[in-house]
Amino acid sequence: MKKQHSPKARQAINVLELNHRHRQFDYQEVYRSIRTNIEFSSLDASARAIALTSCQPFEAKTTTALNLAFIFAMKYARVLLIDCDLRQPQIHKYLKLSNRSGLTDTLLHLRDHDSHPEKAIQKYEHTKLQYPLHVLTSGTLVPNPAEILSSQLFKKLIADLKERYDFLLLDCPPVLSVSDAVPIGRSVDGTLFILSTQDTTRRQARLAISILKQNNVHLLGTIMTKVPLTSQRYGYGYY
Repeated sequence: MKKQHSPKARQAINVLELNHRHRQFDYQEVYRSIRTNIEFSSLDASARAIALTSCQPFEAKTTTALNLAFIFAMKYARVLLIDCDLRQPQIHKYLKLSNRSGLTDTLLHLRDHDSHPEKAIQKYEHTKLQYPLHVLTSGTLVPNPAEILSSQLFKKLIADLKERYDFLLLDCPPVLSVSDAVPIGRSVDGTLFILSTQDTTRRQARLAISILKQNNVHLLGTIMTKVPLTSQRYGYGYY
């Protein structure tokens, strides 16, 4: 059985804050390569709204979403990172942003026709970013996340935001924990599947991928995390 790690046990890699401990491996280059793959995918399929999910918690999914967003913001002026994990949101904690108003609040206000889609969007700035990263945190906790994320209002919001931004990156809950990743996946252009080589079994991975495919979620590829530095595996692949 794969070992489960607590949040305290995680040592997240931040491509903006790399130090001497990370010199043996070029993390930025890995994420740039993933960005390039996505850019080429978007040439024909318009893959500009991209969800990220995994089998279960602690597979470095949120870390991957953050780092990929950073890499995109090093090149594009309009990149939006959205925290779609309405049950266990983490983006605002990592970036030290307010979560008083976010995705849920935006959707509720849009329902009542009294809010602009970008009203709750914040900007995260860093000296290593070419442009500020736009962030829409999860917002107020709600009792019905699945209902909200499967609504036509959510789908319309994503479509509207695609018109305003170069790329959208959506951090989603794990597939085997809750069903939220499925309706999110149907609202975007494609989904990246995050797979920890240390925490997830092949059976779990196959089950999660099967659930996504059976529900017509378009899988762009897989990003392997927690790969030993001695491994020759690259860390990204297509389905």
